[in-house]
Amino acid sequence: MPQKSSIESPFQPPLELLRLWIDYGGWYDRSKCAWRFVLDSQLVTAMAPPSGGRAVICNRIQARFHLVNITTPEDSQLTRIFESILTPKLQEFDNEIKPMSRPIALATIGLYRSVLDTFLPTPEKSHYQFNLRDVAKVVQGALQADKQHFDTSQSIIRLWCHECMRVFSDRFLQDASEDTARFMDMVNVSMKQNFEDEDWDKVMENVDDLHYGPVLCSFMDDNTGTLAYEEVTDFSLLARRCEDRLEDYNLEPKLINMNLVLFKDAVRHVCRIHRVLMMPRGNLMLVGVGGSGRQSLARLASYIAEIDIFAIEITKQYRLVEWHDDMKRLFEEAGTSNKPITFLFNDTQIKEQAFLEDINNILSSGEIPNLYSKDELPAIYDGVRKRATDAGCDGTQGELWTYFVESVRSNLHIILAMSPVGSALRTRCLFYPGLINNTTIDWFHRWPADALTAVGSAFLSNLVLDCDDTKSNISSVFSMVHLSAQDSSDKMLQELKRHNYITPTHFLELARGYRTVLSAKRTEIGDARDKLSNGLAKLIEARDGVQIMSVELEKKKVVCAQSQKDCENLLVEIVSERRVADEQRKQVEADSERIGKEEIDCKAIADDAEAELNVALPALEKAMAEVEKLDKSAISEVKAYKSPPKQVETVLAAVMILFSKQTDWNTAKKVLGEANFLQSVKSYDKDNVGPSIMKKIKGYVSQADFKPEAVGAVSKAAGALCVWVHAIYIYANVAKEVAPKRARLKGAQESLAVKQASLRKAQEELAEVTAKVNRLKQKYDNSVGEKNRLRAEADQMQMLLERANKLVTGLAGENERWQTSIGHFQGELTRCLGDSLVGSAFLSYAGPFDTHYRSNLVSGWLAAIKEEQLPFTDSLTFAAFCAKPTDVRQWNIQGLPADNFSTENGVITVRCSRWPLMIDPQNQANKWIRRMEKSQLRVVDLKSRDMLREIENGIVYGLPVLLQDVLEELDPALEPVLAKALMKVGNREVLRLGDKELDYNKESFRVRASASREI
Repeated sequence: MPQKSSIESPFQPPLELLRLWIDYGGWYDRSKCAWRFVLDSQLVTAMAPPSGGRAVICNRIQARFHLVNITTPEDSQLTRIFESILTPKLQEFDNEIKPMSRPIALATIGLYRSVLDTFLPTPEKSHYQFNLRDVAKVVQGALQADKQHFDTSQSIIRLWCHECMRVFSDRFLQDASEDTARFMDMVNVSMKQNFEDEDWDKVMENVDDLHYGPVLCSFMDDNTGTLAYEEVTDFSLLARRCEDRLEDYNLEPKLINMNLVLFKDAVRHVCRIHRVLMMPRGNLMLVGVGGSGRQSLARLASYIAEIDIFAIEITKQYRLVEWHDDMKRLFEEAGTSNKPITFLFNDTQIKEQAFLEDINNILSSGEIPNLYSKDELPAIYDGVRKRATDAGCDGTQGELWTYFVESVRSNLHIILAMSPVGSALRTRCLFYPGLINNTTIDWFHRWPADALTAVGSAFLSNLVLDCDDTKSNISSVFSMVHLSAQDSSDKMLQELKRHNYITPTHFLELARGYRTVLSAKRTEIGDARDKLSNGLAKLIEARDGVQIMSVELEKKKVVCAQSQKDCENLLVEIVSERRVADEQRKQVEADSERIGKEEIDCKAIADDAEAELNVALPALEKAMAEVEKLDKSAISEVKAYKSPPKQVETVLAAVMILFSKQTDWNTAKKVLGEANFLQSVKSYDKDNVGPSIMKKIKGYVSQADFKPEAVGAVSKAAGALCVWVHAIYIYANVAKEVAPKRARLKGAQESLAVKQASLRKAQEELAEVTAKVNRLKQKYDNSVGEKNRLRAEADQMQMLLERANKLVTGLAGENERWQTSIGHFQGELTRCLGDSLVGSAFLSYAGPFDTHYRSNLVSGWLAAIKEEQLPFTDSLTFAAFCAKPTDVRQWNIQGLPADNFSTENGVITVRCSRWPLMIDPQNQANKWIRRMEKSQLRVVDLKSRDMLREIENGIVYGLPVLLQDVLEELDPALEPVLAKALMKVGNREVLRLGDKELDYNKESFRVRASASREI
């Protein structure tokens, strides 16, 4: 509010508006052209004394107020206040500790006064602002102790020292003034003055790190019902505890996996964050450059504290309305649902300054003015009414709202992740003092050398190397590379006034990149070496094969000659056997022709006899059909005659003659009475009827009344027998004439059968001879084929032998050169251990430096590698090591300048693991990228309406994206893309961009940013 309209003007517009209200009772409404009075209102204001960046208000507005100066309480008053707070707590402890409330209060206030006088705010240290809240935080931390874990006066003193360091020294910078060391001296002095001459070395005798002091936390033991605030005596156990909780965190679904190496400083930061989260109204401001682990450690500490994380999702259209909606959801979780929750807010998410103003209000008062409309308040009241009533509130709206705000302040923990880069942090702390006054500041300093070595060793744990000492040496070089890059950045700032911030992300890229570069180089060089080794082995194998083939060729020539001789002998045998088979075939064919003619004659005789028999057979078949119709009843009808009719008697007499019986009626009746009479009739031997019987029957059949029709008129059965007698008579006469023909046919058939048997035998013999000839022919063909195969093999072997001789003779001079090349590649494979270190370091750190600084960096890195006794190439150049000449040539064709500096930049742009930012005042890189990526490239800038949509398409479909005309500040919505914040959902890797979960195409999606001027 007290910001002036200009440097020369004394006026402060917001305060002038307040003066207008005080002087005239209101303001003029320009929209309605009327004066608006503010009635029944009084104005009460508060401000701190002008200092530490706080401006002086003008006298004209100051004259409108009645001034009340609230002076700082005397030390005796403060001592009494904090002693009264500590005394009831310490009465629970042993007698040795009970009287320590006053010394603790005196030491804390004395230390506070010393800090206030010594550590004054400056433009670089604008956060060096201290107030009585800090004293209260120290006392609040001391109140977390319990008598089970703090049973001696020295343990209480260590607790007090720990709380003082967390409240005061955690915000100090590491610079030439050595603020932390000076603060430790103050603590030591205050300790001697107030705790019976206790000193730092004596109290911290058993502490893990004497310089850092004790480490306290409340998550060492989960088995107890309450979390005990205790001193850590075994730091390795604390580290394992944090690693176990980190592993549990990474197993949680829908959470971004964090691949963290918990070195000592990281574990200490986790303990610091967890300590504040376990305090009521505990809020934090984590200050550190990007990649220092602020957000990751905050998430881990919240997970250990079993507090959910709330974070906003920035989109292109994220504005104040969406911010207030998120704040409502946050307040409902903390106030209405009464759930502890951590609000993690990053400075890259500040799209509007109103966000910080609201956070400042939450830190100061626990609420955001006018966040809820009148229609939304009843739901808030109903949500807290039951708990408020149980707490003793009377249920009025004011009481319910106050209870809601108190619930929010108790359950909500704000963690601000801020960057010290530039003047943004100083400006924000100036405009919003609640960011400092109501938070515990934890400054993330540069990683120390031991931390860098520990992280490097963790990344090398699965790398296959000769020995563990090599891994240790590489880790040491990692640390040196990072520290040298920091020193070069500081030097460049002094000499060129150009900022370059070396962050832990650079070091992580170095460690990961080393594994990648080393693996790729090992594969590349190993493949080249193996190709020559295989060629050399083939050359030796060919030389040995020539000798073997020469011996085999001589053997095959002998076998081929023997096969030729066998084929000729076999051909003579085949000709002889074929002559015998041809003669036998002619004889068989003549016999076959003769027997065929005889078969025709026999068939003619058989056809003649068959034709004559066919004349009598129809009558016989008709008679048999009539007989078939007879049954026992018909026969019984005939037997029933005592004196049969003449026609019946005549028929039966003829029947009896055929059966050679008496022709009288009694004999006929007797024969008719036989059970098998009909069967005898049906099976009568019609082919052997004697001449005497035929003569007698002729006398009957020649009678005029011996007709089937006439007899059938008297008796059907007799008529049928009459037809049968006629048929037998006719058939017998025909058979008598056919009998000589049958006899002649039988003789002819028997003679034919003998001849056919003889023919079959001759045919079988012919078949055997023919089969033998065929077998001989097949054997001959096989022999010829084998001979041809052997000859072809011999010819092929002769040709191969000639070629092998030419190859061995021609490559005889290459043998020595290939062996030399293999040795050279083997040496490169050994030296790539150090070369890859330089290459990965160059990719991670060298980009912002010019040629002079790059040369100095590489020289220093090579010296460190040599000092650690790692193999490397003396004449190593980054571009030649990390890029193929063909690729560089193609880049030059596409527009990349051909000088060495531009080539190095091109290699960094293509090979780096993080997305590159190209400072391109002459637009060279932009043109090169456009020509290299061609039509697939998506070009966007921060002002494009469809920027996020183009980036989304690039993520999903694997398209390269060029983000051009980048300014100092980027859209916070791009943070997940730049950080590659991938999540594992089932078997998918997704990136959450705004409110969308996009399948991440890791293979071909790339982002390259360019700026037309130095940022």
